[in-house]
Amino acid sequence: MAQNPDGMEKTEQATPKRITEARERGQVAKSMDVTTAAILLIGGMSVFIFIGSISHSLMDLSTSVLGNLSNITITQQNLPYYFMKLALFLAKVVGPVVLLIFFIALIAEIAQVGLKIATKKFSEGLHFKQIFNPFKNLKRIFFSPYSLFELGKGILKILILGAVAYSVLSNKDKELVSLLQMPFNEIVNFMFRISLELVWKMGTVYILIAAMDFAFQKWKFKNDMKMTKQEVKEEWKQMEGDPMVKSRIRSIMRTQLRQIMLKNVPSADVILTNPTHFAVALQYDQKGMSAPKVIAKGVDYLALKIREIANENEIPIVENPPLTRQIYYNVEVDQEIPEELYKAVAQVLAYVYSLRENVVN
Repeated sequence: MAQNPDGMEKTEQATPKRITEARERGQVAKSMDVTTAAILLIGGMSVFIFIGSISHSLMDLSTSVLGNLSNITITQQNLPYYFMKLALFLAKVVGPVVLLIFFIALIAEIAQVGLKIATKKFSEGLHFKQIFNPFKNLKRIFFSPYSLFELGKGILKILILGAVAYSVLSNKDKELVSLLQMPFNEIVNFMFRISLELVWKMGTVYILIAAMDFAFQKWKFKNDMKMTKQEVKEEWKQMEGDPMVKSRIRSIMRTQLRQIMLKNVPSADVILTNPTHFAVALQYDQKGMSAPKVIAKGVDYLALKIREIANENEIPIVENPPLTRQIYYNVEVDQEIPEELYKAVAQVLAYVYSLRENVVN
């Protein structure tokens, strides 16, 4: 069971506020193996797609350089020119592959953690002492249980990938032995095929490793984010004083109250209206109530919804603007009407009951 520094058990799931703060510090559920697997498989395959154009460009370069080697004189003045020309050539040839791998890594990162920027981690990283504390960093890197676990995991990955590579190469032992006796184009073709097979099989295995590691990182993050009961209480105390949180709570309560009221409308005996802006739903059970009770009320849109539900359930709607407004402003939902309104409401109910009797007869 996870514990905090005070020794209290962390048994409670993390609150949304704690998770948001962790994201701002850069603390997220992320697996580097997912990025590595994407680069190895997709990036590796992309290299083989571009390998034709890359090899042709390199052959053209070597031919032009070797063919004009006797005419080229390297001096201190023209050295920057040739260096820049070579750099531009390499950027043109290798640049697309490098950019593709960069975007693959970026997409893999975004897929795991989204686009949230760790602002707090960035600001904290500006403190010189915090970065260059050798004793603290050495202890964290080499002597923590998690670091030892990561070391063991890394060794296991090397063994698994080594086994995959061995299984591929062991089937090609005869071709490897006769490699030096092959023509150059056959050697290139063989190396291309074996490299493609290695990338494909190792990439597939690494995806499985990455999936398991990502699931583990999600579990670890969820476990690390757990809180003690006291931490949850303290956080709620802080949130209660936040005006935005108070406003949000009031909004949720209003929404829930509206939903409850609309569910109560079908059980009303009568709907009083103003006739369009106000609506009040009254219920009266002679056996269980001492006086009629307000079970729903609303203005404008909510009043319209109350009337719609009343029509759907064939509940009588009575227009009485003065009585409707008086009840709306003075009686809360789930409260009985005051004694001074008994006579007016009794007249409305008598009218409704007489309508029902006429319908029955």
